[in-house]
Amino acid sequence: MQTLKEQFPKDFFVQIAGDEFRIGRIVVNKNTKGFNAEIDIVQKDSMKIWQHVEIIHNFDDENEALEIAVQRLSNFLKRS
Repeated sequence: MQTLKEQFPKDFFVQIAGDEFRIGRIVVNKNTKGFNAEIDIVQKDSMKIWQHVEIIHNFDDENEALEIAVQRLSNFLKRS
């Protein structure tokens, strides 16, 4: 019996309080070294990148990469 492989990359979106034009986007991907996540702020309508936040690498678990990415996005928004 074959199992379905998970599809990567996976996009996750985070609402930004008080901002009706932009949204946080986290793209989780898998490679030979584990999981990484690209963190951006994008325009809601066009999904064009407004601000690149950072890329984090080499996580053993997809959920860990996502959690850390959300934390990094939150920290970035607090500093802005």
